[in-house]
Amino acid sequence: MPAKARISRKWLIAAWIGAGVIVAAYYALWRYAAGEMETAVNDWVAEQRAAGLYVDHGAIKRDGFPFFLRVQIAAPHIEQPGVFSWRAEALSLDALPHDLNRLIFSPSGAQSFVAEGYGAWTYAAESIRASIAADKQREWIFSMNIERATADETGGASSSLESLVFDLTPAIGDPTTLTLNLVGRGYEVRAGQKTVAVDGLEMSLSLSDVDALGQSGAAADWRNAGGALTVHGLNALIDETSLSAHGSMSLDELSLPAGTMTTTLEKPAGLVAALANGGALTQEEADAATAGLALVAMAQGGRIEAPIELHAGAVTIAGVKVADLTPIE
Repeated sequence: MPAKARISRKWLIAAWIGAGVIVAAYYALWRYAAGEMETAVNDWVAEQRAAGLYVDHGAIKRDGFPFFLRVQIAAPHIEQPGVFSWRAEALSLDALPHDLNRLIFSPSGAQSFVAEGYGAWTYAAESIRASIAADKQREWIFSMNIERATADETGGASSSLESLVFDLTPAIGDPTTLTLNLVGRGYEVRAGQKTVAVDGLEMSLSLSDVDALGQSGAAADWRNAGGALTVHGLNALIDETSLSAHGSMSLDELSLPAGTMTTTLEKPAGLVAALANGGALTQEEADAATAGLALVAMAQGGRIEAPIELHAGAVTIAGVKVADLTPIE
């Protein structure tokens, strides 16, 4: 019988040496990339401070070997005095060692946010993950995913959110147009005796001529540039109300939103109640809107198919006023 084939010991040793070289090379790559991330964080902090922001933080450490890169920042605090302030217990920045073009930001623990005109809020979530990336067609893509979040405002208001996923990015081939895609579930905000609840929301939007924004007089510049907000699709479930819409809007000569959207609306009472609780309608206007839309629904067999019109400072559905509009500065 022929002798059994044996693997030479030198080949086994060579295999182990090869594996060791690969692991050592990968570890060196990981350390280099982690160092680059930490350097980028320190450079960003220095740039923001030079630009006038107050930026502070605790210890910075590296983690995540071998599967990913993580830079952990303790107690981050970013503030523009008189404008906004944000704090968190910790912030993690994650990336893959071979690809630093996609960074994932994950704040954790209790957080606080204060902004002029919006009050002071403290909030926490089971998960908050934001990322910034790029691909061959777009210079940047911002995405965010929030799971089971709650927030409280010092004035007594509170809100909760079951889930929210959205992405914001320039349109392919047109960097002056931004696109937003969003899916949200279980949003509720409470202020005093009023509660506004949105059970589900899905929408896809695009905003053109964004290069005209960001300066004083931006609304007029955007209007003069032909700026438009296009609603490619919107589906909302509010109490028992089901709303679907698409269309576009811009600004009129008084900087009031103006435009028309095609709409399908079922059981409108929940929508009107939410608008009233949100301050878009007085109670008298809400009662009139509920009665008017109920008549339209009856005439159309229970489902309203009519345009939403934004004109002269008001929003109407089938001629029934459902909200007031204010100028956009």
